[in-house]
Amino acid sequence: MNAPPAGVVIAAGGLGTRVGGWSPFLPKEFRPVDGRPGIAHVLEEAAAIGTHRTVVVHHPYYAPLIAWTRQVFAPGALARYQKLARQPVGPRPPTDDMQVDFIAQRGRYADVTSALNGAEHLHTADICLVFADNIDTTHTALTELITASTPNTPAVLASPFDISAAPSHGVIICAGPGPVHALTKLIEKPHPDYAAQLASEHGPGNLRLLQGRVRLTPGLLHYLSSSANRTVAEPKISVALASYACRSRVDVITTSSTMIDLGAPMLSGTT
Repeated sequence: MNAPPAGVVIAAGGLGTRVGGWSPFLPKEFRPVDGRPGIAHVLEEAAAIGTHRTVVVHHPYYAPLIAWTRQVFAPGALARYQKLARQPVGPRPPTDDMQVDFIAQRGRYADVTSALNGAEHLHTADICLVFADNIDTTHTALTELITASTPNTPAVLASPFDISAAPSHGVIICAGPGPVHALTKLIEKPHPDYAAQLASEHGPGNLRLLQGRVRLTPGLLHYLSSSANRTVAEPKISVALASYACRSRVDVITTSSTMIDLGAPMLSGTT
């Protein structure tokens, strides 16, 4: 496996507007998946790659919940809860060996802002960006990204093209032989007719759907910072990736893992 990043930044800066009926009361990252909050799955996925530092960049609206959240994910917290609840004390969770910090997002709303805030907090430009509302219950998606990507090259995780899901994802146009492709173009959430046109023009085998995992190199992080300063719009990572790929290679790693969107109005597989 390639060397793990110096840190992982978990972007949790949204307000869950797609599920606005309940998200004012609870961050969507706490929506249960297989009986556990989604954020627990994401943290275990980060721990699985061997990184020792992770920062969760949350929306300031949810700041009152953060003291409790820090306590829950502190080393030894699960064992303390099990003792208080008179339950058998189980094995230490992998997150016990990882420092997890929580910081409020500062600056303009969008995922690039979360990436920049997290990198500044960790004092490193060698990071992986993980979207907290994109859940892989096998905890292997980030490992796939690190293992398969070219050293010192930015990389994104993607799933095979599904035209029905294209309007809610970034659609990647790939080039080169597999299994690692190069990103040549990225279209953010195309209309169904445009998605069908892309499939006709490029072939479904050359298209992928962007998932919520990105390996950021120092060069890409510098580009994100520069592009965010140049635009008056919300600095979106998908837009910046499409622009960056015009000048430098970005690996596309295809995963077969099923990713669960916690911001979807209807979510199967949750309990």
